[in-house]
Amino acid sequence: MRSARLVGSLKYRNLRYTKNHPLRIPRVSLLLEFLDAMDLIDEEEKVEGRPATMEELLLFHDREYIDTLIEADRCQCVPEGARERFGIGSYENPVSPAMFKGSSLATGSSLQTAELFIKGFSAFNPAGGMHHAFRDRAHGFCFINDPVITIEFLRKRGTERVLYIDLDAHHCDGVQSAYYDSDEVFVLSLHQSPEYAFPFTHGFMNERGEGKGKGYNLNVPLPKGVNDSEFLFVLEKVLAYVGDVFQPDIYVLQLGTDPLLEDPLSRLELSNKGFLEAFRLVRSYLGDGIYLGGGGYNPIALARSWAVLWCEMSGREVPEEITPEGRRVLEAVEWEEFDEDVDRSYMYERLLDEPREGDIRQEVKELVLRVKATVYS
Repeated sequence: MRSARLVGSLKYRNLRYTKNHPLRIPRVSLLLEFLDAMDLIDEEEKVEGRPATMEELLLFHDREYIDTLIEADRCQCVPEGARERFGIGSYENPVSPAMFKGSSLATGSSLQTAELFIKGFSAFNPAGGMHHAFRDRAHGFCFINDPVITIEFLRKRGTERVLYIDLDAHHCDGVQSAYYDSDEVFVLSLHQSPEYAFPFTHGFMNERGEGKGKGYNLNVPLPKGVNDSEFLFVLEKVLAYVGDVFQPDIYVLQLGTDPLLEDPLSRLELSNKGFLEAFRLVRSYLGDGIYLGGGGYNPIALARSWAVLWCEMSGREVPEEITPEGRRVLEAVEWEEFDEDVDRSYMYERLLDEPREGDIRQEVKELVLRVKATVYS
């Protein structure tokens, strides 16, 4: 088993989105504080993140876009034409310290995660997974597409075939766009159907790639209310199908926590136990990979879930109860709970959720049959 490393930084405390933005919440810094409080990480397992260099950013993004992003960061304003041309300065993608400095730090940290993997470690960058950004445009809360830059980093170093797996509740439209005509990178995404969820225009099953990339893009749009049993049923089948047609040298796994029931921007209903089982399932098929974070808009659910995944990565048993020190860290978080009438006290008492299992609905079974027909067509 590989030794585990977590790439992060407390600098994210001061690299936050604007007030009332869904990503204003503490995420990476909260995870680090929570792991420390729970005595679930050793100092040698922590790696301080670094910003990406300009050369690294240009592995994917256009120079004019990055220059404009840097200027917007410098003046904390919207340069002329930047909103219209580059999506910088909208409500969705506001000007803030997170915009460039935070995104660059997250991207450099994803590259460190890839470097650590090459050196023989199992590594996780929870700040990564910003999968919506396009080559020349901010999109979906994302300014820099660290998954694509990480994949390009790997390819420059001789990796010929990369499998990108995205378990975030939202479709990875930026990553899909980057590799839609490539047969060297297979993009697999399980997500809320765009029929009812962002990004609305992409993420449908008929989007299979084009040119030599035809057949190397697979979307699995899920219906509302998917539980642990359904998610794991779909994931296991789909991993087997993809394994029949694509054998990667390395895989990159995006682990956004918004499929959890408690997340305010998702209609899926997973427990963190189910999410852990999904992570285990991927590793059982593919071995160790490069692990990135992603979405997640309930900070308490996010910290608990990523802590559970970190236990699995680092070979620790998941503690049954949250310690008084861990509870104090979680209770100190200031954020707006959308479901105030729902009893969420369990999130402050135990680390691992009870499974949210249930019947596998007919529409989910039919979805898998359509996926199978799509893959083998």
